[in-house]
Amino acid sequence: MTVFQRRVGLFVLLALLLVPVLLLAQDGGAVTVVGSGTVTPLFEALVEASGADVNLSSTVMGTNAGFDQFCQGRDDVVTANRPISTDESAACQSNNVEFAELLIGHQVVAIIANPATDFIQCLTTANLTAIFAPSAQGHITNWNQVDVNYPNTPLAVFVPPADSSAYAILDNLVGGDALRADAAVQASDADTITAVSQTNGAVGAVSLAAAQAAGDAVKILQLNTNDAVGCTEPSALAVENRQYGASSGLFVYVNRASLEKTGLRDALNFIVSDEAAAVVEAQNFTAPSDRMLETDRAVLEGTQESQFSRGGDQFTIPADISGSVTIAGSASGKDYLDSVTSAFSAAYPGMTVTFEPQGDPAGIRRLCNGEVDMVIADGDLTDEQRQNCQANNITPLPIELGHRATVLVANGSSPYLACLTTNQLATVWGAAGENTVTTWNQVNDQFPETAVTLFAPAVGGLYSDIMMLAATGANTPIRADIQVNADPLYRAAAVANVEGGLALLNWDGYQRVLENNQTNIQLVSVDGGSGCVAPSEETIGDGSYPLTDSLLLIVSEAALRRVEVQSFLWFTFGDQNYTLVQDAGLMGLSFGDLPDVRATLLEAFARAAAPEATPEATAAPEATAEATAEATTGEATLEATVEATPEATPGS
Repeated sequence: MTVFQRRVGLFVLLALLLVPVLLLAQDGGAVTVVGSGTVTPLFEALVEASGADVNLSSTVMGTNAGFDQFCQGRDDVVTANRPISTDESAACQSNNVEFAELLIGHQVVAIIANPATDFIQCLTTANLTAIFAPSAQGHITNWNQVDVNYPNTPLAVFVPPADSSAYAILDNLVGGDALRADAAVQASDADTITAVSQTNGAVGAVSLAAAQAAGDAVKILQLNTNDAVGCTEPSALAVENRQYGASSGLFVYVNRASLEKTGLRDALNFIVSDEAAAVVEAQNFTAPSDRMLETDRAVLEGTQESQFSRGGDQFTIPADISGSVTIAGSASGKDYLDSVTSAFSAAYPGMTVTFEPQGDPAGIRRLCNGEVDMVIADGDLTDEQRQNCQANNITPLPIELGHRATVLVANGSSPYLACLTTNQLATVWGAAGENTVTTWNQVNDQFPETAVTLFAPAVGGLYSDIMMLAATGANTPIRADIQVNADPLYRAAAVANVEGGLALLNWDGYQRVLENNQTNIQLVSVDGGSGCVAPSEETIGDGSYPLTDSLLLIVSEAALRRVEVQSFLWFTFGDQNYTLVQDAGLMGLSFGDLPDVRATLLEAFARAAAPEATPEATAAPEATAEATAEATTGEATLEATVEATPEATPGS
């Protein structure tokens, strides 16, 4: 053997010895990341900002390829610009890849206009198509061609580059393939903002973060891409509630088997913290809402299921459905149920829905006796009612429809009415105060001796009942010596002109008052024992404002075996019927909650369809033993299977 051959052999030997060491060093606890070219840089920036000692190895290959590789168990993390699909989730499951799904941000596109275009505040999907679609090229050049009610102002359109995510998001909102070719393409958000701010009649598309940073240089327009929710300002919460459509989510999926890799959990804990928002916004994205971050934290801890990977809707109402559904319960839900059942019967003439408003106790008793399919109730079942249902093998499924509220508007020059306790409301509004409680110092000796003047839409009704139930704990009537007028604008104007005046409204009525720019009024906060709480969409929606009631649809799961009951519920919680919730003044069930409600229904439908082991259907032990003994030859008994397993699985 020559010296050269010996040297080559030595090099080969050294190389073979070094390969395991190099591979070990290359792995070294590295966290492998694959996926989206948009989301991966954000994920890397968040990991770096976390200060965690984690070794990332990232490969950008796109969301689709990333999910394919991740669900084969080949990588620790996949970044994505969309939720995982049903098929991809099934692939993960078949390969025993259990994942945590985190929403780490939003890419929100804001449509901006020149501030001088004061005639436009909100764009519909039809408006967006008229402005940006390829069919608009050379045809739509003035605002009055977008909408005949707009002035004859030249339209200037600015769009992002065709290879950008913002372009793709905008393209998804408008008709046709791609955007109009005669639009002026801007290389960056900054360029678009400059062009729009300097061009009268201009409109453009930029990231929400850039639009907000631009301040008064441009005007951010509302969008109405869904008639169920109407015109909506862009925000993280609006996106998460499916109220604002010009956006895409930024997702991270983590293999739970990889969570203990060096530094990864620490990095993820930072990513789902409030501190991560600054990093997300620095990357020109929109941070998740506080509510979504709470969900992220629960998903990471394993106390909550993933929110976006449940798959699509899997129920179809038969076109020729026929039958009946019976409902009982509270009369306070009658208006809402009437609107739902009317729409359902019109769409499916073979269906009959009967509602008997007998009150909560009677309705729930009938539900627990198996006499009706569901009840509409002002609150959840009591422990005693649950026991009654259980005794009859009835499992109730409560579905929250939302909260309604009574709001009070007071004279703006009466500061002592800024916050009233529920006891004070009972004193001033209760029937016992009729012709006796006539001045405010009778309600509280610290108040002035000013005449009490009360305005309401009627003597009695849903919203006075809500107030008195919260104030007294019972359905007590209100006093009759009040000023009655059905118009909320009139009641607010009257209060504004009378010191010591107090008017009862619902939330929608108060919104009309605000739109009317009524002066010298104040919205009254209410103290139910835990301090003053002002009514708002948030405090009414979560029930923390005292003058609220909740409305629930409580379904017997036994009734869910019938397709007509399934169909009625599926119709009720369809996207197209969300306006009925809004029209009923219900708050707290957001448009974004509907997919979760439908997912809950699908799970309940599956439970109801599962065979039940009733005493009659369960074979006696003797019969079971006989059937086992008579099993066909070749069927392995449990003992044989257990014995055969070690031999069939060497080294296990």
